[in-house]
Amino acid sequence: MLMFSALYCVAEAEEMNVATQTDLSCLHVNTKEIIFFFDSPAYTSVSATSHKVYGPATVQVVCLDCGEILSEETVDYAEEFRPHSMKKGQCALCGYREKNQMSQEQRKDDPGERTLFAQEDTEIDGLLFLTLSREDLAALNNSNVTTALIRGNSGNVAIALEVKKVLTQTWEAEADIYLELAEREDGSFFAAVNLVSRSGEEIDPDREGINLRFYREAYADVRVSLAPVSNGTIVETKGVWDEHGYWSVQYQEEGTYFILQ
Repeated sequence: MLMFSALYCVAEAEEMNVATQTDLSCLHVNTKEIIFFFDSPAYTSVSATSHKVYGPATVQVVCLDCGEILSEETVDYAEEFRPHSMKKGQCALCGYREKNQMSQEQRKDDPGERTLFAQEDTEIDGLLFLTLSREDLAALNNSNVTTALIRGNSGNVAIALEVKKVLTQTWEAEADIYLELAEREDGSFFAAVNLVSRSGEEIDPDREGINLRFYREAYADVRVSLAPVSNGTIVETKGVWDEHGYWSVQYQEEGTYFILQ
């Protein structure tokens, strides 16, 4: 009887080991292409937020779940869109210069975040704008940027975009994302976010993944209201305090947002 029990335990352990190995095997469902350029690749600025990198490179396909390199090849030409590497208002790689670099004071970005400065509208005083193409968003995503922060000159308010979610929207709609913003003296903030197709059609974005940040030096209870452009009715909305020093308010629609203590 004792020998039978021992044999049973060994058999059971072997079955468990086999099952464990099967359960742990990776199917490599989620993969990513990683490009390693050779020395001195070429850089060409393509927008206010990104540039194109191209030249000979080694291209790897890596499993995001287990880290295994699934394939690797050396090619004479590869290209990738990446965000600018800004230092004192100029990209250190492609040479792009910001137009209003002298008036911009940058807050230190948290890990996974990247600040992008909107440009002044020459026709409407106080209005700033920025267009992010699908290539711009892909460049940010490839550089492991999870949140893009679009700011004006003061930096007290920002439009925060979750890069992956917005990138998915732009590809599905075959559109770029266009943002307008204006910081008012009374502390209110005008924001408009639209998807714009290559033909010029404006499409309302999915609000998921688009938030407004109101930076404050200290926590204090606040009320948040919105005056939509679509009608004259002021509506209440909610803000969530973040320990990094700001209130986060989900973008609802084009209009002016008020935050009151």
